[in-house]
Amino acid sequence: MVIPPIMMVVLVGLSGSGKSSLVNLMYSVLGRSGLIPFSQTSNESSRYTTMYLEEHNVLRSLRSGFCIYDTRGLDVNQMKEGLDEVSEWMNNGVRHYQLCLRPGDDVFRREALVTPMMGNARFGTRQVNCALVVANMAQICNGVQSGDLKPLEATKDLFHCPALRKSSESPILILTHGDELSPEERIIGRLKISEYLGVAETTGLYDIPCLTEQGILPEESDPVTAYALAEAVYRALLQADRAHLPKKKLRDRVSLVLSWFMCSIGSFFALLAYFFSKLGRNNKLKI
Repeated sequence: MVIPPIMMVVLVGLSGSGKSSLVNLMYSVLGRSGLIPFSQTSNESSRYTTMYLEEHNVLRSLRSGFCIYDTRGLDVNQMKEGLDEVSEWMNNGVRHYQLCLRPGDDVFRREALVTPMMGNARFGTRQVNCALVVANMAQICNGVQSGDLKPLEATKDLFHCPALRKSSESPILILTHGDELSPEERIIGRLKISEYLGVAETTGLYDIPCLTEQGILPEESDPVTAYALAEAVYRALLQADRAHLPKKKLRDRVSLVLSWFMCSIGSFFALLAYFFSKLGRNNKLKI
């Protein structure tokens, strides 16, 4: 396999789905372990997290690791444009501080972002290997109860976006902000969402609150959240590995050429046999 030293995992979701909170939780869990240094690509503090892509590095060794990209949230009222943007990220790659402008952005905001955008030229473009779909479970459940199905439908459209499927596998779904619901609502909501999206609840969906009931990051006393986050990242990396095609060696290329050559010769002789058999049959009829 041709596996790059740095794997790329991108977080996608609606506005307010909890992507940035999930990144903060990764800092808390992975960084606190002391085994995996977790840092941003640049030491600069970005003030444009809602308008720019942000890269966060996890170093597994001096020569390998993976990157988590925090992206701009999608608007439920502009899902077509949002899905086109996600497809562009998945197909053409992403870059730290990459600007995410959309038709609904006002002119003054566009002009204010021109100067900061010039600083992203020093960052290279990375190809995306896997996507994590982040959804606000509290927003979806409250919307369903009030008759507003837009968040649920938008999440379904995003989850089933063809560009997110690597190696014919569905993306991993992470439900956040479940701490804002009661335990019963949280369980029922998780089951309903997994059934509606066609996700296996035990392997393709993770319920990660990101914040505790007091509004702070979970501490070490919350091993369930830490384990769910670590397993979600682990499965994302496994899915990214399976997305790579086998490396083609010279022997494989020669075998492929010889196979095509032999098939061409066989087809040629089959055509000759058919032609002469038909010609011989016509001669017999004339005699």
